[in-house]
Amino acid sequence: MKKLCSVLFISIVLVSEFFAQKSSDRQQNVPKVEKTMPFTKGLNLTAWLEGHGNSNSSSELFGRQDFENIKSLGVEIVRVPVWFEEFSSGKPDYIVEEWLWEKIDCAVEWCTELKMYMIIDFHNNCGGDSKTKPDVEEMLLKIWPQIAKRYKDSGEYVLYEIMNEPHMKSGNVAADVAKWNKIQGNVLKKIREIDKTHTVIVGAEDWNSIGQLSKLPDYKDSNIILNFHDYSPFLFTHQGASWTQFGRITGVPFPYIKEKMPPLPKNPTNTEKWAFQDYPQASKEETLVKPLDEAVKFANSRGVALMCNEWGVQMNYADDAERVNWYRLKSKWMDERNIIRLSWDYNNSFGIFNKAGTLSGRARFPEDLNTGIVEAMGFTVPYGKSKPYLSWFENAGKTGNYTIYKNGFVKGVYSGGGVNGTLRINKIDSNDKTAYIYIAKADPWNSFQCIFDGTCDFTDLVNSGKALEFEIRSNQKGLNISVYFMDKETAGTGKGNLAWRCQTTIREKLVPADGKWHKVRVPLKEFYDSGAWDGSEQKWYNPEGLFSWKKVDRLTFDFGEKGLQNNISIRNIEIK
Repeated sequence: MKKLCSVLFISIVLVSEFFAQKSSDRQQNVPKVEKTMPFTKGLNLTAWLEGHGNSNSSSELFGRQDFENIKSLGVEIVRVPVWFEEFSSGKPDYIVEEWLWEKIDCAVEWCTELKMYMIIDFHNNCGGDSKTKPDVEEMLLKIWPQIAKRYKDSGEYVLYEIMNEPHMKSGNVAADVAKWNKIQGNVLKKIREIDKTHTVIVGAEDWNSIGQLSKLPDYKDSNIILNFHDYSPFLFTHQGASWTQFGRITGVPFPYIKEKMPPLPKNPTNTEKWAFQDYPQASKEETLVKPLDEAVKFANSRGVALMCNEWGVQMNYADDAERVNWYRLKSKWMDERNIIRLSWDYNNSFGIFNKAGTLSGRARFPEDLNTGIVEAMGFTVPYGKSKPYLSWFENAGKTGNYTIYKNGFVKGVYSGGGVNGTLRINKIDSNDKTAYIYIAKADPWNSFQCIFDGTCDFTDLVNSGKALEFEIRSNQKGLNISVYFMDKETAGTGKGNLAWRCQTTIREKLVPADGKWHKVRVPLKEFYDSGAWDGSEQKWYNPEGLFSWKKVDRLTFDFGEKGLQNNISIRNIEIK
């Protein structure tokens, strides 16, 4: 038995040495990008300046402390996706709104002070059903001169990215590629008429496809970076993702192991069947690195740097150890080739924390970092280098100040809900120059939410006679808004796990449609149980006394079955 064990041990050692030697041989033959930059690795700050439904509800998501936290990880460059089109005047001039400039200005200032590079990324709608608009060139040629004029003297830490993931989807990929290549060249020329200094990132059509990268023309500009996105193998990185064709598939291992593969879904689509058949080959190292090698050779032929500024695995369904391994391997392969890499993303579902989410229950830095992911990317876990994270409620308890919104949201409170109309959470009052929340209109059952970064025990506030106060200005006749606190919905089944509501109602009698500010004060004791909505069952539950002040999750302004046909404004929200 001892002899057999010795033989097995020697065999394992020999096999390990064999694969180590093969890996060393591969590394010696790996092509490297010849032109390098003063940064090698970074990440994306998603869901911040991206507009969904013409809303800037997440524009308070990041502040200077977040940038300092990110820098402490060893991040050298961040990418800031910005939906300029959504936050502009639209055709014909596309004048960018002032609040957006202010946010970008802050990010540029923070990055410059921290000596961390920053990409201003012209982002757009990249949902699975989206399509790049046919008049995209008109928009880019109007907005990019505004960007270039504002930041041409901003210093060395700013880079431009012409546009994220163009995808015209005309049905003729070759025609789309040729069209985009020409548009990108025209926009680059327009930028260079204003700013000849800053590095510009260019990418290929078909969602910044690495396969279309070599189709890019020579733009005769040595101060550009070629860029691609890499989510391969897609079946692993996007398993269970509802916006893809693999939403029904979970439990996919990386790399392929036959015994660990999940069964095909019932009545599988052709795409699902093909993905399962292709996965054994798609997840092999040689398959995954071949496009990288070709991209490196192409970049060297043009004498420019190469970047992958989106890559990642959604955390929802991937095994954590396998996800860590994927990041470790991808980081290694790109580092070996001198490919600059920025992961997608920071604190959402592709992020570097143990849980996704930017609102209620927001991940704490550094306590909630996924140390395996952080280290696999080559970053440093800042043990003991940051102050413990305090939630909004914890801070309020220390100071006695329970302000929620005053000239902007306070730290630890975020905007949520859904308003299918213009929503600005930091519109500036022309009289006193303070910020307020502005809602131009809202569809039936739209709501605006102030979401706390953790559950709050309001029991003492209720018992001590505290009240909710805010100012509201309305041009809506027949105003009827439900204002309610919600407790935190918990996992599992049963009525006790629903998000129950405790509300008051604001009507026109209290706030007339006169366009003037009116102060509203409602003692918390006067709020009443109003029920709960079960989204999974699509069913309304009448009040049963189950709302709990011990686990308040958010404050909601609900516009009811009629919505809003005219604008309202809200400011100075606090409990006092």
